[in-house]
Amino acid sequence: MMEKLVTFKNIKYALFLLMICLNGCSFFSSSLPTPLQWSTNRDNISFSHVMNNQNDSEMVLFRTENSIDELRSKDNDNYGTLKNIVKWTHDQWLHNGKQEPTSSDPLTILREVSEGQNFRCVEYAIIVAASAQCLGLPARVLSLRRKDVETAKYNAGHVVAEVWIDEFEKWVMADAQVDVIPEMDGIPLNAVEFQANITKFGSNLQLHTSSNIRPRKYINWISSYLYYFQVVVDQRFFPLSSKQAKEKIMLVPKGAKRPTIFQRDYPIENCIYVSNLEIFYPPIIANEDKMVE
Repeated sequence: MMEKLVTFKNIKYALFLLMICLNGCSFFSSSLPTPLQWSTNRDNISFSHVMNNQNDSEMVLFRTENSIDELRSKDNDNYGTLKNIVKWTHDQWLHNGKQEPTSSDPLTILREVSEGQNFRCVEYAIIVAASAQCLGLPARVLSLRRKDVETAKYNAGHVVAEVWIDEFEKWVMADAQVDVIPEMDGIPLNAVEFQANITKFGSNLQLHTSSNIRPRKYINWISSYLYYFQVVVDQRFFPLSSKQAKEKIMLVPKGAKRPTIFQRDYPIENCIYVSNLEIFYPPIIANEDKMVE
């Protein structure tokens, strides 16, 4: 498997010099997104995700039907396993932002993919998270929302996965639609850390990928989605329950508006708003039973 790391620092520096040569002005002084600010106030809020146990009957069926065990790293390191999951998921189908599966469970998604269907970013994230949970890695689907989430008519959101990696004791963002895991000095990043490093000129930001992506284009594109961050507490894929009934946690930048509508027409219901990173990124103790049902 061919793997590569694309360094954001070198790309930014080269573009910076080019822009100085062309017009004497700094390209990045006007194009870098604004750093987000977060609160230290916990407001007596905490939560624990509920996830499928890897030995649940449906998870076993999903694992065996799709040979998920083969994605486990030969070195038995969790980060290596995540890289394999992301690459494998990316290669399953071509992105189609307008097509949805008949059911959002991972078994149905991949069965319909085998019949020639192509799906959205949502389905890539579900397969990554479900595959990780199958292999004993805590994982969640993470919705990214633009600042204009309430007023934009289209394309106000993107969906990725975040997986808990014990070696780094942290959540790690994985975007299988484009086969990307962001890193900083070799350390994988969660979505909020990714946004923070995009805002830093000279940051040694890297994109781990095994695919032919254009890093500058991807970073420019993803930046606008890294403003609001939302997860559901119940991260089980089997059995499916009503999406409307699931309690949501939304991370909102300090002082920012708390959105209640998605793309003008879709209410954001059953949502708890937080601005504290420690609440949104709960640590997971190895072999902790509370996180997995």
